[in-house]
Amino acid sequence: MIKLVQPQITDLKYRKKLLKDKKTMAFNKINGGTVDFNEKIWKSWYQLWMNDTKHYYAYVYDDEIKKYIGEVSYYFEEEYREYVLNIIIEYPYRHLGKGKVALELLCKQAKESGLRFLCDDIETNNPAKNLFLDIGFKEVWARENITMLKKRL
Repeated sequence: MIKLVQPQITDLKYRKKLLKDKKTMAFNKINGGTVDFNEKIWKSWYQLWMNDTKHYYAYVYDDEIKKYIGEVSYYFEEEYREYVLNIIIEYPYRHLGKGKVALELLCKQAKESGLRFLCDDIETNNPAKNLFLDIGFKEVWARENITMLKKRL
């Protein structure tokens, strides 16, 4: 069973590992691939993401294997005037249906928190686009190599 678990600040070492994995972060090549999640910013990052109502963050936990397999989040993006989501599933756990469950759980959580819509701006050729379309996201615009997907919750 997949569930969403909000981490303690001491658990952020998993996020650091996730963002440094080249295979997992290959989808992010337009932004440089891997991301350095330096321990120096953990406290301020955690304060924002765990305490600000315009932010939500959780790990994706797989009960069967008893470990984290990714992360999900959303935040209010001023540029779009929309809540934009993020989902990263570790490379070895992709194409197993786990990302779909995690995305559905994130949408459910967002709806329970009073959100009416969730969006994601992804690279147009990102294979995850089909996952979004399969669970009811619609393409609302595309420009250059970015597609905006949106779902009414």
